[in-house]
Amino acid sequence: MTISVEISASVALKISKVGEDTYPATEAGPLFGLDIASKPSEDKRHTAIKVSHAFQFPPSYTNDEIFSLRASNVKYQNDLLAKLKDTKVGVKHLGWFLTTNGGRFVSQSLIEAIINQQNQNLTENRDSTPVVVLVFDTLKSMDGLLSLRAFKLSDSFVRAWKSDERFVSKNLYENRLTYRNIFEEVPLKIKNNHLSNLKLQELSPEFEEDSCLELTGATLASMNLTVDNLAEAVDNFNHTLGNLNYYQRNLSRELVKINQWKQQIKQQNEAKLKIDPNAKLTETENDWHRHFRLPIQPSKYDNLVTSGLINSYCNSLETDGSIEQVKIAGIEECN
Repeated sequence: MTISVEISASVALKISKVGEDTYPATEAGPLFGLDIASKPSEDKRHTAIKVSHAFQFPPSYTNDEIFSLRASNVKYQNDLLAKLKDTKVGVKHLGWFLTTNGGRFVSQSLIEAIINQQNQNLTENRDSTPVVVLVFDTLKSMDGLLSLRAFKLSDSFVRAWKSDERFVSKNLYENRLTYRNIFEEVPLKIKNNHLSNLKLQELSPEFEEDSCLELTGATLASMNLTVDNLAEAVDNFNHTLGNLNYYQRNLSRELVKINQWKQQIKQQNEAKLKIDPNAKLTETENDWHRHFRLPIQPSKYDNLVTSGLINSYCNSLETDGSIEQVKIAGIEECN
């Protein structure tokens, strides 16, 4: 099944207004609308998610997380949906929007909120439509470009989450899950009504040829913040990597002990059989688990999410750097 997201211009403007008003803080809120599935007779099923309403969560002054679905936010979200239905507006909860700075949006709280919402939709309404997240980068939008993208959890991540051995090495390999495909970007389209399109056609904004080459301070601020966030994410990654290395060292020590024990038992059994070929062996090499216990393999969930966050920061820096490099080359050509 393929999906696409379509939002009205009013929703895009509202999200950008929230990002501008709350900068440098990050905010979030629920999205409401409809999803329209293609006919079952068609070869490839497609679902169009149409977002018609977006609301900001009440501000929180004690939350430093990228995204938090607290009990008060859940109640606010449910109250909004009930009021929309009371006014005969046929909508459902589709997901959330986030305002971010420097490409930071991957977090455990967001992932778990999406998983819980998808499970709730499937249990209560038999609705398997993925929950979407609209990510608005405030700093990048200060350059005059709307940085608004849509994401959903990848099928590989959902399968890994539902498996019994969650996020161990074997589980990640079987589902082909890496930090690069935790989220999957979804095609996003902003739709205006006909009157808005007509008015835009009548407008003739003034455009200076050299304005596109301006090296704005907004990009520099965005890159500085992204670098700071990247350094923090790398520190967190090193911490989780230390836990995995600790497990590997313990596992290696236990395996050495087990191999030594197996060799000892093998030699003892061979000596017994030489003396008496009909002797009954009390223990064999396969009985090692009675004497040793391997350390429990830790989940790579934290490491995976942190790696995904680092990847988003690096992609953001690469994109911003490429744009500024093109501007510098253009300025050199003009001179």
